[in-house]
Amino acid sequence: MADHTPTPQLRSWTLIDGEPADPGMPLVAANDRGVLSGDGVYTTMAVFGGVPFAISRHRRRLTDSLDYLGLEAAEVPWERVASLPTELGVADGRLRITVTAGPGAPLAPATNPTVFVTLSELDPGVPTPALSVANGVHPRDSRRFGAGHKTIAGAADTRGVLARARRHGANESLHPTSDHLLCEGTSTNVIVVTGGRVETPSLSTGCLPGITRQLLLDAGLVAEAERLTPHDATHADELILTSSVRGVIPVDSVDQRPKPGRHGPVWQRLDAYLTQLRAATPDPQAPPGP
Repeated sequence: MADHTPTPQLRSWTLIDGEPADPGMPLVAANDRGVLSGDGVYTTMAVFGGVPFAISRHRRRLTDSLDYLGLEAAEVPWERVASLPTELGVADGRLRITVTAGPGAPLAPATNPTVFVTLSELDPGVPTPALSVANGVHPRDSRRFGAGHKTIAGAADTRGVLARARRHGANESLHPTSDHLLCEGTSTNVIVVTGGRVETPSLSTGCLPGITRQLLLDAGLVAEAERLTPHDATHADELILTSSVRGVIPVDSVDQRPKPGRHGPVWQRLDAYLTQLRAATPDPQAPPGP
């Protein structure tokens, strides 16, 4: 019998260039290049107990992307971002910072970028669902200009890829590389568990340097593999996905082959570690370099 329990009404807020705005109001300029051509980048982080998790790592990654794409003029109100959940009384949520090139001609310098900060409340009582995954056919080019950056322009590509996955009975798709290696999911990093090895694709595949992925690497719970293929994902003992907001995501099938999902011992170990880390260290810093 279907569960018809009404979903709690969750709240959301928006800041545009540091000023509060109604998230449902049409306040974006008609010539904002983020709207017209997907010209911009973003980062999304989870909020636990009123604190954005791993905000320093998200700040560093977004700053790298802004520098890389010529959006250095953007003024992200980081102190306001850090305090926003407490200010608005949000204990658990999703916090996204989006920076567009702002109004202007398509190829003109981005001298006045637009900065959106969106905070959405989440229900902590709803567990992250297990995903059914399909290997995709749309390759990631590891040498593409935006490789390793979260660009707005990728949304249309993601929509098309997920539409194909749903036609094959899945709700997430894995991207191969142009030379047939395993890269990443549409909005997730991938962990392959086979015969005691717990591995994730190398950044050389062009995958996103995900924050959760890196936290697990720093803890020594996952290793970066020199070579993983879609075949490895299909035939793995466990397949696990990672995301900044959804955390460590169980997978219950790959290409319609059953996987253990929440019963997988590695998923349980990684999920327990991340849960403990979030509670103990809201802003985990990267270990010192050699």
